[in-house]
Amino acid sequence: MLDKKQIILVVIPTMENAYHNLKDFVAVCTPVGLTSIAAVALRENYNVSIIDGDAENLTMTQIIDIIIEKKPAFIGSTVMTATMGFTKQFYTMLKEKIPDTIVILGGPHVSALPEQTLLDIPAVDICVIGEGDHTIADILHSFKKNIDLQNVPGITFRKNNNIIRTSLRPPIRDLSSLPIPASHLLKKHLYKPYGWNKWVSGKNGPLGMILTSRGCIGKCNFCAAQTVFGFGARYYDMQQVINQLEFFINEWDIRILYILDDTFTLNRKRINELCDYIISKGYQKRLEIQVSSRVNTVHLPTMIKMRKAGVRWVFFGIESGNQEILNRMCKNITLKQIREAVKITRKAGIFVGGNYIIGNIGETRQTIMDTINLSCELDQDYASYATAIPLPGTELYQYCIENNVHLPNWNDFGNINTPPIQINKNLGIDELIELRDLAINKFFKRPLYFLKLLIRMKTYTVISNFIKMYFSIKKEKEEKRL
Repeated sequence: MLDKKQIILVVIPTMENAYHNLKDFVAVCTPVGLTSIAAVALRENYNVSIIDGDAENLTMTQIIDIIIEKKPAFIGSTVMTATMGFTKQFYTMLKEKIPDTIVILGGPHVSALPEQTLLDIPAVDICVIGEGDHTIADILHSFKKNIDLQNVPGITFRKNNNIIRTSLRPPIRDLSSLPIPASHLLKKHLYKPYGWNKWVSGKNGPLGMILTSRGCIGKCNFCAAQTVFGFGARYYDMQQVINQLEFFINEWDIRILYILDDTFTLNRKRINELCDYIISKGYQKRLEIQVSSRVNTVHLPTMIKMRKAGVRWVFFGIESGNQEILNRMCKNITLKQIREAVKITRKAGIFVGGNYIIGNIGETRQTIMDTINLSCELDQDYASYATAIPLPGTELYQYCIENNVHLPNWNDFGNINTPPIQINKNLGIDELIELRDLAINKFFKRPLYFLKLLIRMKTYTVISNFIKMYFSIKKEKEEKRL
């Protein structure tokens, strides 16, 4: 007999398969989406637990054994495109053991292709399109009162061997209506930041993660975030933000904080309000904060205030060093803005990270070299290079469908240990791999860059981290995964 008041939310373990020898350098992040859903379900008086397979280092079989013991009426996961294969494997195994439990999926892939997800994974019962906070409450209410799911906006579900899609549910305008994420359901000691955070002070955690807003003003052709959050930014009430922060400070004793907003620097008034609060409490003495930003939203006085409040890293989505490619990506930024933003951020005393994408629409070897050269020119402390991935729900994906670009299985829509996707006929897979390797080697093997890193950061930590990374990459190449 299933427990009708029991809900289990699962992070299906995929990190080992995705990263292998490199997983020590990758952050183990709190599942913020699941903790948000959990908070709503708790408010609806359900018994909720979260099983984080990656953080807890559990196998699929071990997770299923735990679930069978608890006999939940509902179980759910957030799904990315690259984890679709693992999701199918997990829920197929689970349904064989407890066929009557209701499986609910959400996330960017599901939001972009809800009907296709139900076709791809017969074990799934309901797909949530967009934000799931209000939707999960409506789903639970429908089952409790035996109301037809067709009355729940924002879902796709099975009914009499048919797939039904309900009316659209708009993004949540009033985020203050939501409870703060139920992070207390997680095991705090299991979460750790990226390797570069340790360069600053030698600290590798504890890690906390909060949101002060949802959504983004950007319309980049490769970004699938709008499939869940729509376009434009919406903000949590500042007291909600403070409550999230206080939880991690008081309950988890965090030393590193990731603020997960797509563009943290969008609203200067709110930044100043939050920074003033952190400074008033003295939290800047213990916190190393990392945020993401757009280069056309940088303001020197604001960056200086952020540094005073403990912001140590700002990551920019620079993406390309060629203006035509930036335009084709719909980045709505210029090379001049990129250079100025990095200059301002460095002037404020904040470490700079740049994210780059190669192989987008219209790329040539020369435009990719422009990107590599710009990344080496900028005075930044870290750079990451990805090949373009046409995620469902993006303009890039639609371009590939319309132009008959060969797309791989969902599991190969990843950046680590999967071949690049060839979007341009003039740039083959082998050449994309060569250019990605060239970018990494040219950036990280510059003597002047390494010298600056040793001066700016913890010398021993940087050296030991680079040595460990070298041997991990070497092993990955030997095992033919890179």
